[in-house]
Amino acid sequence: MRILKLGFVIALLAACATATTIIPMSVEELTQKAGAIVEGRAMESWSEWNPQHTIIYTYTRFQVARTLKGQQASLITVKQLGGIAGGYAQKVDGVRHFQAGEDALLFLRNSIANDGKMVIVGLMQGQFRMYADASGQKVVSNGIPQLARAGEVAQSYGAAMPLVAIEQRIAKAMTK
Repeated sequence: MRILKLGFVIALLAACATATTIIPMSVEELTQKAGAIVEGRAMESWSEWNPQHTIIYTYTRFQVARTLKGQQASLITVKQLGGIAGGYAQKVDGVRHFQAGEDALLFLRNSIANDGKMVIVGLMQGQFRMYADASGQKVVSNGIPQLARAGEVAQSYGAAMPLVAIEQRIAKAMTK
């Protein structure tokens, strides 16, 4: 009986724990799943409740500098889970919201809500911050360390890589 109670408590605690579970994706997999891949600069961000008042979303409007895949647009709006609205905050582990002026390489797909917004492929995996390293070279990083499928050995996806290198991988993946 004691073991049964302990099992119940463990199951209850596991159900209450908050975590974000994702399936690791390579740049090539992100490319295949994305309807659009763009380089752009965050112009503004805001958060608001969905119409049912059950989920808070943060929206970021981007000025598109370059389109690597998909239809060209000068502006896009990216929708992400979580944010602060009406005195309430919702946080999704691993989701990083944008600040105005940030440059990013984004792997995107249309929102399933058909609201004209885009969402990031792979939750946060398709969100690469762009910046110049100490030598002035443009690099990108999605900030996710050491993701690998069970039983696999993989490179760290969190390490910065040259922008030109990821662009080459995207171009190669699009020819497959």
